[in-house]
Amino acid sequence: MSKQEAQIKTENWNGHEIRFIEKYPGEWWAVLADIAKALGLTAKRVNERLLDGVVSKYPIVDALGRTQEMLIVNEYGIYETVFESRKKEAKEFKRWVYELLKVLRQATGLEGFQVFRMLDKKHQQEAMNRLKEGLISPVRVDYIKANSIANKAVSSLNGHPKMVKKNDMSPDMLIQRQQILDDTVNLMTASESFGLGLSVSKTVYDKYL
Repeated sequence: MSKQEAQIKTENWNGHEIRFIEKYPGEWWAVLADIAKALGLTAKRVNERLLDGVVSKYPIVDALGRTQEMLIVNEYGIYETVFESRKKEAKEFKRWVYELLKVLRQATGLEGFQVFRMLDKKHQQEAMNRLKEGLISPVRVDYIKANSIANKAVSSLNGHPKMVKKNDMSPDMLIQRQQILDDTVNLMTASESFGLGLSVSKTVYDKYL
């Protein structure tokens, strides 16, 4: 598909127009400036932090009929941009993008969850880093505990009598797991810092189950 033939779709999220370009068949890229604006970020600064290969320039016709070279990002780049935002709506936006791209991919008969799983691995690493920094003397069992609590909670939420391993979870379950893992890590560090002595697992399960 040539650039002249590429499809452009404009979607709306919370009053923000986000343009998506089908750069390759079944592969949708988003205009970085649109993503950045929706998340309260500066496109230039985001671009400086993005990895090579996830962002490129693309000729897009604006509302005045002028062709301009604009920065676009692939799916990985979109999620990377979301991680830069501190807005509480960022997680909601990430889910919206995932669902939207899923629909666009399915329209061409394609499925592609690999990118989302890659980003989930990054979220996992960041959560474990926060746990390491938040505990006085973290040990391996602390990391196992946090992940086990999150896995059990997500499994129960989705009607599984036994705990589902992270690698076997669906994309929707992984989205749920990210929030639960964040809550678990926050509780573990807060409980130790303030000497609360609470049962982290019970507190998490009471909230989500």
